[in-house]
Amino acid sequence: MVFPASSPILITGAEGFVGAYLIRELLPLGVPVYGTYFIEESRHLNVLSEDRWVSCDLNDREAVFSLIRDLRPAFVYHLAGISFVPAAESNRPRALATNVGGTLNLLEALAELGTSPHLILISSGEVYGKVPEEKGPLREDLPLQPANFYAATKAASEKIAWPFHERGEIALTIFRPFNHIGPGQSPTFVTSDFARQVARIALGQADSVVHVGDIDVYRDFTDVRDIVRGYRLGYEKFSPGGVFNLASGRVVAIREILETLIAFSGKDISVARDPERYRKAEVRKLRVDISRFQAATGWAPRIPIARTLRDVYEDWLRRLSGDGA
Repeated sequence: MVFPASSPILITGAEGFVGAYLIRELLPLGVPVYGTYFIEESRHLNVLSEDRWVSCDLNDREAVFSLIRDLRPAFVYHLAGISFVPAAESNRPRALATNVGGTLNLLEALAELGTSPHLILISSGEVYGKVPEEKGPLREDLPLQPANFYAATKAASEKIAWPFHERGEIALTIFRPFNHIGPGQSPTFVTSDFARQVARIALGQADSVVHVGDIDVYRDFTDVRDIVRGYRLGYEKFSPGGVFNLASGRVVAIREILETLIAFSGKDISVARDPERYRKAEVRKLRVDISRFQAATGWAPRIPIARTLRDVYEDWLRRLSGDGA
């Protein structure tokens, strides 16, 4: 592949849920944007042209080095990895190899350039672990105490990246996003799962019962479109050595999300607790401090959760009725 002379932006794992939104957010900047993919069918060809997609398995060290040598990106968003907690738990060797080993391959390849490229490492709010509510909103200076294997791999990725920054081989910023939702998300995640179930009922494709796990917890949900706007500001106002939470700064009950989606349908729908979905949360209410990122960039979420839920629900109606992708 022939790359442009100007240093482009590279997004690893760009074929994922967040990738399409981030590409749309970055293209107006006028900088060439390239995305790596692992599954060819998942590329967002309606957003990024085929010649800007690069097949790359981050576990393939030689492929990663070849890509970075050829592309010579000045700025990288590292999204690639296994992002679903149960998937990481069910295949720990693969999660470790991808989330940590793949990140190490990328870091070493970028360091080899000798140009101190900028890297935004997309970590996760999961790295804080089970912090009791009485300790207050989660702040970036809290110790990392991951409570599941996915979170452990993200915390490890952060730790292995810092020496590259300290040695001046890369300029690093770490983002710790919390739950972000929006149209197109996999139904393996709770909001999309509920929306899909309700939409199937509304379309007459399923009985009038939504199956749920523990819905009596409170979590912070942000529209993915607000999240990627924050990622763009990370490019425009890059802060080397910074660690930032990205979240809405407000909490909502999972039960409220479900009730809102049911109300959209206009149907009489009952709720059934499914033992296989039930994972008792030790932290009932999780609050996030986003003041550091707001102070650095002026960012604040703009999209009300009611609009996000409406968009997710209507997206599922289109997809299930055959009118969407």
